[in-house]
Amino acid sequence: MIARRLAPILLLCVSLVARAQAQEAETDAAAGKQPIEITAEGGIEWDRNAQTYTARGAAQARRGALSVSADTLIAHYRDGAGGGSEIYELEAVGQVRLVSQSAVVTGERAVYDVASRTVTVTGENLKLETGTDVLTARDRLEYSEGAREASAYGEVTVVREGRRLEADAVRASLAPGPAGELALAKVEATGNVRIATEREFISADRGTYDVDKQFATLAGSVKVTQDQNQLNGEYAEVDLKTGVSRLLGAPPGSSGGKVKGLVLPGAAPEPGG
Repeated sequence: MIARRLAPILLLCVSLVARAQAQEAETDAAAGKQPIEITAEGGIEWDRNAQTYTARGAAQARRGALSVSADTLIAHYRDGAGGGSEIYELEAVGQVRLVSQSAVVTGERAVYDVASRTVTVTGENLKLETGTDVLTARDRLEYSEGAREASAYGEVTVVREGRRLEADAVRASLAPGPAGELALAKVEATGNVRIATEREFISADRGTYDVDKQFATLAGSVKVTQDQNQLNGEYAEVDLKTGVSRLLGAPPGSSGGKVKGLVLPGAAPEPGG
């Protein structure tokens, strides 16, 4: 009961404290001046010694268009340069859900750096969703609200309209679509990169994928498997829209390397494969 009565008072304190945020880059000045508002069904505790606010029970922190919800939220604050206080880090635990514009990030534990507007999410069921894409990871997922970039590590998958890319690690940039919604624009993948098409399975050491153009370039120990045929090279261009793939022994402009293949009788590759 006491915690519930204190919650509105502490919420006001948190909002006033957060107004003293450190200055960010000029392009993010408006976002940097916005206060952080924290609410919770179970109330908010203030620990002066630890310099924390802890919100429990359907807790939520909101700053402009960004919101973070979890079972428990811990806001860490410190003395500001101007003599006031500033919240510099938000820690979220249990059923974490971060919503920013059209991107939604979920996981079990998250740490949000207020100055850089970057969140690092760990635990089970790591996922980033836009209106058109789903990115999942096993180990860690990072999302920068300001830079509109996402990085994922450990058995990463990127799926859009049935097309699938897999890798050990992925760095992706997001861009506004025709209606202003965010979507994955370019993906850089490293380690055990795999792309599946309707007729082919392609693997490589690294690659880039232009999501809008549906065009991928792969390099390093490239293997193309089509039906029972297999082609090996060092560089491949894969057009997922047309279904045409090109395999080379070396990247364009480089010398050396040959394409090797095992083509079984009666199982000839498709034209352009």
